[in-house]
Amino acid sequence: MMTTDFCPWANRFVYWLKEPVGWFALATLASVLIGLYFSPIGWPLAASLATIIATGMVWPWIAVRVTRCELRPSTNAVHEDDSCRMVVSVHNRLPIPVMGLAIEGYLDSQTTDENRPNVGLTRVPPLCRADYGLEVTPELRGHYPVVKPKVTCSFPFGIWTARRDLFAVDSLTVWPKAYPINGVMPVTGLDNANEGEGHRGGQSGDFVGVRTFRRGDSAKHVNWAASARCESLIVTERGDPQTSRVQVLLDTHLHTDRESLARRVRVATSILVSLHQSRIAADVRLGKRPLRYGSGAHGRRKMLDALADIAIDGEACDPVEPFGNCPNICITGSIHGDVIVRVENPLGCRRGNGNRRQFVFGRHENLSVALAGLWKEVQYATLAI
Repeated sequence: MMTTDFCPWANRFVYWLKEPVGWFALATLASVLIGLYFSPIGWPLAASLATIIATGMVWPWIAVRVTRCELRPSTNAVHEDDSCRMVVSVHNRLPIPVMGLAIEGYLDSQTTDENRPNVGLTRVPPLCRADYGLEVTPELRGHYPVVKPKVTCSFPFGIWTARRDLFAVDSLTVWPKAYPINGVMPVTGLDNANEGEGHRGGQSGDFVGVRTFRRGDSAKHVNWAASARCESLIVTERGDPQTSRVQVLLDTHLHTDRESLARRVRVATSILVSLHQSRIAADVRLGKRPLRYGSGAHGRRKMLDALADIAIDGEACDPVEPFGNCPNICITGSIHGDVIVRVENPLGCRRGNGNRRQFVFGRHENLSVALAGLWKEVQYATLAI
């Protein structure tokens, strides 16, 4: 009850009292009335209060206008829960030091206007450009700052705060946290791959049989025992990995709260990073938005940027249903805040032909531990049934 706003219509008339200067103004008015009708002692008191008000408002107003402030991160992008250094650059054009400056709203994706993080600058030397380092640890994906930060000052008395937008701000992209997944998704197809399983002829995979020697074969692959029996060169044949495109579908609807959606996005990020590292091509749909990315660092950055673009309060999303016959991974949520991952592999592989599995990660389950053995569980699922 103590935090309920019963008269929101009256806020515009009383919000000025949130600043101490409002109460100083009321005290000044009361002192003037005392001086007029009761005792002359009210006049010096009113003069003192007026001097304090003037000093407490004029100096902050000057301080935020004679300084030129810029904010930039030391790197363009970081993952959630990773530290990042941000640099506040202040150019003081006065021949005297400026004190009491603060930067507010530099990391405000999940805070209200009354609880924005801020950092104070103790002293800016005169007629110089000073840089101040700030260590931040973003906890939620997105592009920071959400609104333009402001330079503020309430020095020397703290009775009124002057604010002004920063002159220049460079954006910081916060990618979802990616947890490592051991192994490789056991999927085969018609496309050559660098890792995994497959039946095409090669030199680095599992043993699949023997054949006669062909021009260009390496001598180290010759099976000398079989060659002696057949009186001709026989070569060991091995299988190289093959893969197919995988569909990855992410439900971006906000079923419960921000944290449940954030966990869902982190699971999707971990799976996509694992597929990307294994050179498995993926057709991704983030809610209603399709995403295709290439290999290498550029493709990985494009994928992570798209995941960071997902609104923290969710987006409109069609029902997550796979299409076609290629392997697919569906990542959805429940009303209880659980993360549900469905892995379907209709093309199959040597160990899991047509396998379908579902994993449920609880709201308070450790994703780092749960995701570490994801592919292993999928790969050997048919053996456990």
